[in-house]
Amino acid sequence: MRLRQKVIVLAVVPLVVALCAIALYVRQQGVTLAAEQRATIQRAYLASKEAELRHYVELATRSIAHLTQSGRSDPATQAEAIRILSSLSYGGDGYFFVYDTRGKNLAHPRQPELVGTDMWNWRDSTGSLTIQRLIGLAQGGGGFLRYTWAKPSSKTAAPKLGYVVPVAHWGWVMGTGIYLDDVEAALELVEAQQSRNSDQTLLWMAVLATLATIGVAGGGLALNISEGRLADAKLRALAQRVVESQEEERARLS
Repeated sequence: MRLRQKVIVLAVVPLVVALCAIALYVRQQGVTLAAEQRATIQRAYLASKEAELRHYVELATRSIAHLTQSGRSDPATQAEAIRILSSLSYGGDGYFFVYDTRGKNLAHPRQPELVGTDMWNWRDSTGSLTIQRLIGLAQGGGGFLRYTWAKPSSKTAAPKLGYVVPVAHWGWVMGTGIYLDDVEAALELVEAQQSRNSDQTLLWMAVLATLATIGVAGGGLALNISEGRLADAKLRALAQRVVESQEEERARLS
């Protein structure tokens, strides 16, 4: 390999390596930024959903407060409370459910076949003992739980955020939940947009790297050709001078 070719290679290779390193760094930063943005949006979504669930449960609690605080716990009074809760709904898939502390379902307006069923050992699609965990949260004063449950409008399992509170006077666990499939869809849309932006950035970097490499290689090749032509011209001039010197020497000897 000639010296000029070595110089061109030494100029192009570090450039390509540097651009590849920058591309990898940009890609990694894009992935990290997308993950952080997804987590931030998810936290904001969940915070708004939690506030919404608290509001719904507070309204439901007030709607049966005249019964739960009446001092009565006869079946007729409890049946009236269940009727009121079963009549409450919001959105297309919002409803209120009731369990006792042993896991027996007392009210489920969207799945009435569950009423009276012992669901203490029921598990969701992830294997979690959902009812046990909901009852445990309620006995601790109330709380939120993420699990999967059949969505009434689609009849398919979907992620859900549930919120339960105790009805201490009667040993009930009352709660409601919001399905999160729309949240997951929104997060996937944001993640897909971030991925497209990152891919476009890498594509532009690849185009610029290719153009820069071609420019450096082309410039080196043009310089090599130019210097080669100049060297050939000097060589021809030198040969011409040698010939002329030889002719002059012959003429002098003659």
